[in-house]
Amino acid sequence: MSVVRVVYDHRVDGEGLITHEKEVRLHRELCEIMDAYPWAAEIDGFEKYGVGGCFHFLLGKDNVYACYQYVPVDVDSGILNLDIVMKPGFLNIFGRKSVSKDFDIVSIPEVKAAVKELFEHTVESLYEKYRR
Repeated sequence: MSVVRVVYDHRVDGEGLITHEKEVRLHRELCEIMDAYPWAAEIDGFEKYGVGGCFHFLLGKDNVYACYQYVPVDVDSGILNLDIVMKPGFLNIFGRKSVSKDFDIVSIPEVKAAVKELFEHTVESLYEKYRR
């Protein structure tokens, strides 16, 4: 069973962002975190302070990982990116085995559907899927 680390920022009181980190074993737990996120307040905070929160969903450890990043742009949608690193390489350049995918603007249900594959695949199988 995969363990996915969820790292996200939001304001608790005031203008400063607080980073939260949780490890989840079930896709349902990840969805519950997203459902509890204060979307409207964070969008208002971004407009007020010019800085907003985001989500990182990580599978793997150290230098071999798959990471979805979701940056909300309004209450119902945001920008989704995926970075997969199989081998960091020398100086993060030479011999590096990695792939990135931009999903552009997606809805929250689309994010939930996309990150479900972190629970269903290994980093290696995701790398093979997206490197084509």
